[in-house]
Amino acid sequence: MTLKSSLTTEIISQAQSYDGIRAGVVHLKDVLKGYSYQAAPDDSGSQGQLDDGQIVNWPKEARTVLILGLHHPEKNPRLDWLERGDTWGNRRLREISKLLKQWFRKECGLDAQPLPYHVAKGGLFLKDAAVLSGIGIIGRNNLLLHPEWGPRIRLRSILLEGDFQATKVLKGFSPCETCEGFCQKACPMNAFPQEKYRRPICRKQIIANVENKVPDGEIGENRERNLVIKYCRACELSCPVGA
Repeated sequence: MTLKSSLTTEIISQAQSYDGIRAGVVHLKDVLKGYSYQAAPDDSGSQGQLDDGQIVNWPKEARTVLILGLHHPEKNPRLDWLERGDTWGNRRLREISKLLKQWFRKECGLDAQPLPYHVAKGGLFLKDAAVLSGIGIIGRNNLLLHPEWGPRIRLRSILLEGDFQATKVLKGFSPCETCEGFCQKACPMNAFPQEKYRRPICRKQIIANVENKVPDGEIGENRERNLVIKYCRACELSCPVGA
């Protein structure tokens, strides 16, 4: 085993020591050549609702990306609820990213930069990176499919100083080929005309979710429950992979 591959194994092992985490490693240059950047190189995407800081410049020494995938089971819907400017799943991923940055510095003597979720704030196209790192594939629902968890996974990324060996792309996993298209049938907005995902249609549902907050959060300072945004998960939860 080479030094680069042994370090990759060690990094993956440390990342996956946190409960409900799967991880992959990919070269930054390969992510930047990915499908999303080629299809819409000038589209920075929505800044969204998450309470992330802005990253103006990536570290010049960053050559590698560590992708983190957090399991989001159906029985724990709160992970995806937007409450007080963030989701609980995102808070957990940021916490783990911070701990991994500290570990990376201590054990490897190198710097790491956790990235925001949204591209507009300095993040990466996470689904591209996750596919290239071997965490999963893109399904017919336009979501990342993990072999164990299906689309019930949330992503974040960390830039790593140095050039580590990438993990392998996932092969032999193509559950959508024989699927009846449960995800597309479950969509309340019919966002899959001609079986093709249409983001503008999907966004209508997202906007409706944002405009219809519900009092299901924690008890706030006013002694009432915080308002939360519950995003639609119909296509996700109807998927039989990992259910």
